[in-house]
Amino acid sequence: MGQFFTDDIDSLLKSGHGDSTRLSKIREEFVRTKLVSLDDRKYVEGLLARYSQPAEVKQEKPKESRIVPPPPPPRNPPTLLEVKQKPKKEESIPKLEGNKTKLRNVVIAVCATVFAVLVVSFVAMNQDLETGISPPSVAKALELDATSYVRGDLISISGKTKEATSIATLSITNPAGTQIWSETVTVKPSGAFATLAIAGGEGWDQSGTYTVSVSYSGNSESVTFSFDPS
Repeated sequence: MGQFFTDDIDSLLKSGHGDSTRLSKIREEFVRTKLVSLDDRKYVEGLLARYSQPAEVKQEKPKESRIVPPPPPPRNPPTLLEVKQKPKKEESIPKLEGNKTKLRNVVIAVCATVFAVLVVSFVAMNQDLETGISPPSVAKALELDATSYVRGDLISISGKTKEATSIATLSITNPAGTQIWSETVTVKPSGAFATLAIAGGEGWDQSGTYTVSVSYSGNSESVTFSFDPS
């Protein structure tokens, strides 16, 4: 557009068409800035359409617009505050110290206690549901579910007191006569009691005959079983 536009203005000035002062200013402004306003362009194109020869068909030039520069940045741009997330403190997991064997025995004892409670509850429920249709069975003062055990077996201990009492003390002694286990159990109104013990742990290193005893209100009963630690 540049050269053609100035040539058109020169042609209009030479032919004396239009306002020569305005045309000169438009030409000077265009040469200096390479831009022309929309009004000035329409003014020049109108003169060319009016006074140019019909035979001269000029190709329509694409419209140009002034390029408006972007606004300057602010002098004091706002600063963005960086929010840093505080790292979470890792909670330390307490380490279990002590002998692994003792820890295992504690876990076994807890499991045995829970199981014993379930067994006792089940036995008590069955006793409450019993009717007088069948002849009552005579419960032994102290009995076990087996006559021999190996390491890790569950020993089921049950019995029935001869006299009314609320608690009874059970214990197990090894062949050397050392007490290696004891527990105080609650006695039902019917005199029945039951619990579980784990065959293993401290004092269970010898093979031979072990003794289970129960004592209550000055009475005592005992029963034996064989144990093999291997």
